[in-house]
Amino acid sequence: MKKRFLAIAIATSLSPLAAQADATVYGKLHATYGMVDTGAGGVDNWQLDSHASRLGFKGSDDLGNGLTATFKIEYQLDLMGSTAGELSGRNQYIGLKGDFGELRVGHHDTPLKMSQGKFDQFNDGFGDMTKNGMMIGDTRLDVVAYIKKFGDLTFAGAISPSEGNGTTAGDGPADNISVAFMYKAGPAYAAFAMTSYDDQGNTAGDIEDLMRLTGTYNMGKMEFGFIYEAEGTTGGTGENEAMGISFGMGMGKNKVKFQYMDGENGTTIERTQMSLGYDWGLSKRTTAYVLFTDAETETSGVTSAENTFTGVGMIVDF
Repeated sequence: MKKRFLAIAIATSLSPLAAQADATVYGKLHATYGMVDTGAGGVDNWQLDSHASRLGFKGSDDLGNGLTATFKIEYQLDLMGSTAGELSGRNQYIGLKGDFGELRVGHHDTPLKMSQGKFDQFNDGFGDMTKNGMMIGDTRLDVVAYIKKFGDLTFAGAISPSEGNGTTAGDGPADNISVAFMYKAGPAYAAFAMTSYDDQGNTAGDIEDLMRLTGTYNMGKMEFGFIYEAEGTTGGTGENEAMGISFGMGMGKNKVKFQYMDGENGTTIERTQMSLGYDWGLSKRTTAYVLFTDAETETSGVTSAENTFTGVGMIVDF
């Protein structure tokens, strides 16, 4: 209960900031109701779930001489269960913007995460491309980030001193480095991104680097997407590799969607995920949908885990 009051207090205290600065209050509420079938001897149950619902404040302050101070404070809001009303951090930063680009300091998506663009037709929900351990690069870190647009090309880079314990050998100002090159021209989008991780422990299987390629193309009312991700690890063991295709087709205010993901972890574990959905565009801000998604894990050719969701959802943006 105290945390719920804290959420209300934060929103109330930040409202004057939004009123005095060039700021916007925004958010998203996303909930589903349906059957979750864990398969492989697991338990089937009906669930109500909240998916990355959020409340945010973003804006800027004109400093003159072509400089602008920027900021964002975004919280994830849980709509369900014992944690209903509780807030947790999402992207939160202060920045400085000018002809040189934009510099941001705070808790922020890595450039590799940013590079996915609009590939994921089921973003944040049960069909999200990160479910079932498929894509592992969608992370946020405490970073110093730089973003600059050069015509149709955008560069994003970030460094993160994320070891942060003060005792690990080699702890430095840029333990993690992430960069992304994102090209957008008309209906075409393409991106290359890579994150390099510090591995002072030098344990076999630790991730050293992660690479992602993304491409999307809009053809009339049809949307096509492709994504590929691969990691390199210390000792070359347990490496992850995953790819996916996505498709969406608008039909008036509505949309049919399909997505398929396939990945491997080492030589014995294979993961697949297939999602099919239909959106009803009730307004510019509100969408209702039906969704079926099936995620399966095979170990040495034998199904070791399977999860499906069949149900309905609703999203309201504000």
